[in-house]
Amino acid sequence: MSQGGSTMTAVRRKPALAAATVLLALAAPILGPGQASAATVATWDKVAECESGGNWSINTHNGYYGGLQFSPSTWLAFGGGQYAPYANQATKQQQILIAEKVLASQGQRAWPTCGPKAGLGADRENPYPAPVTPPQPQAKALNWYLSDDAGSGVSTRPAFGFGNTPMVPLAGDFDGDGKDTQAAYDPTTSTFYLANSGSTAQATLAFGNPGNRPVLGRWDGTTSQIGVYMPDTGTFYLRHDDGTVSSFAFGNGGGWRPIAGDWDGNGTVTVGLYDPATSTFYLRNSNTEGPADQTVTFGNPGSIPVAGDWDHTGRTDIGVYMPANRTFYFRHDDGSVTSVAYGDTGDTPVTGDWNGDGRATQGVIHS
Repeated sequence: MSQGGSTMTAVRRKPALAAATVLLALAAPILGPGQASAATVATWDKVAECESGGNWSINTHNGYYGGLQFSPSTWLAFGGGQYAPYANQATKQQQILIAEKVLASQGQRAWPTCGPKAGLGADRENPYPAPVTPPQPQAKALNWYLSDDAGSGVSTRPAFGFGNTPMVPLAGDFDGDGKDTQAAYDPTTSTFYLANSGSTAQATLAFGNPGNRPVLGRWDGTTSQIGVYMPDTGTFYLRHDDGTVSSFAFGNGGGWRPIAGDWDGNGTVTVGLYDPATSTFYLRNSNTEGPADQTVTFGNPGSIPVAGDWDHTGRTDIGVYMPANRTFYFRHDDGSVTSVAYGDTGDTPVTGDWNGDGRATQGVIHS
């Protein structure tokens, strides 16, 4: 290394130092007590400012190169050749990485003047520490609390667990018995978990892509089938009873949330969307591309959409769950609205016909 800051001319002092550096480079690394073996980028910047005026690509044509003024022999002896033939042709980070090896082997004496001046011997921090990987959130069980009474603020059914975070809770009639049961969708693996009873999935189906939003419905008028909404393209993909898949564009994608229901009472479930920014439902009476057949503003910005046959009429009604006050608001066929406070802060709403009486009621999932 050069001895920046000395009054000796570079021509006279550097050849002798280069030879010494080569000898040190070939010696086994022996660190003295308390000898620095690493330094921050800020400290290396100070060394470079002293050695080369902070010019990391400098070639002074005096046998030393780069911001830290490596001789070719030292540069190659410590592995610099993997980056470039000469130090000035390597990046700043690459030069510092090689300098770290020199520092670990020889200490700050490799830069006799500029090392002590920059405090190189007192700095023991890694200039390029490995990024700290944040701990992965622990999966939490999804605990279900369901009520058969639309006016009750407490669950009327025993609580049970099904699924884990970050799964999205859902409900549907998967065996055609007229009762809705629990389901969950894992957005990280694009996998549906469907149950007819109990806390164990009877069916596991991979469908869609990571980040898709799940939706369930009786697309063929029989049992509930799976589907996804791709927000980046604004496209629904619905899986039918026979295993075929239909797709169509509907809505604006983005933050719109998919729902499904028999909006016209014809026995077939079709899709819908809810825009939480404008509290607006967009409902389609057929699973085909086209404009909304019904547009209804309901709820407040940030509300979570729900749907169900609140009145046992065979027609699906809309509703919302407002997390701020933990309350469901159900809009009925005649336009009236009923509400029920249910659940705790942070709960996720779900609705379904849990007992098969033809009326959908509320539930929440707590994690």
